[in-house]
Amino acid sequence: MTDDRTSSKAQRTVIIVGVDGSEDGLRAARYAAGSAIKRDADLIVLHAVDDAAVAGAWGVVYDPTALQDAGQVVVDDAIHVATERGMDPDRISGEVVLGNPAAILADRSADAQLVVLGRRATSGLERMFVGSTSVAVAGMSAAPVVVISRASTPDPTGGKKCVAVAVGPQSVGTAAVGFGFAEADHRGCKLLAVTVPGNDSEEVHDEALKRLNEVVKPLANKHPHVEVETRVLSGEPVDALVDLSGNVDLLVIGMKKHPILGWTAGGVSRGIMAHARSPLAICH
Repeated sequence: MTDDRTSSKAQRTVIIVGVDGSEDGLRAARYAAGSAIKRDADLIVLHAVDDAAVAGAWGVVYDPTALQDAGQVVVDDAIHVATERGMDPDRISGEVVLGNPAAILADRSADAQLVVLGRRATSGLERMFVGSTSVAVAGMSAAPVVVISRASTPDPTGGKKCVAVAVGPQSVGTAAVGFGFAEADHRGCKLLAVTVPGNDSEEVHDEALKRLNEVVKPLANKHPHVEVETRVLSGEPVDALVDLSGNVDLLVIGMKKHPILGWTAGGVSRGIMAHARSPLAICH
């Protein structure tokens, strides 16, 4: 006989938001709360205190209790933002844990349907080094990861009524497309599926559109209520997708698996993560 508590836990939908006390972290908490409401999900607000901070730099050793207390303030602030967004307080829990933030979030992602993070790099040279935590979590997470920046999307999202998903010219995976359809379904909005072949000849575009439609069709049949448009974009992939991100509520991309290194953010992924003008979802 199945334990009701075990069954209930297994069926729970969980969203995790990583917060660090920054304005971007609070923006992520607000976005995560909205996503949790749409999915009827529980929200876990997680703040990780890096072990290195406890060991200290230059011989300075920090008091773990003081770091725990400071971390609790960060979590409480994020919970306040989530409840202001309309999240049921009874469905929010907060945790302060000790360890590497990226490793902890990646480990906890195994029990979540979505992980949400803030992106602190906003301009200039910083954009070349997109937050290392965001890149690491995106590469290691078992769940899709949404990265959002307060600078690029300070206001509530959803007004454009469109989720876009990018499909690589040689892509064989459908995780990103599946997530895009599900997200559009949750939001009751349009899905725009695009591909950027990097070659603007008419023949290449025609072939790319044919392949894109073949990838999209099976999932479109599973989501009959979602309006779908397929489109081939011209130009370089990063530029084309960053431009597109300014006109959608969410851009979804896939991450390729390296035969040796595993899931890694390549040049295109990093470029989009650094410059996207909308929240960005990364799927494996």
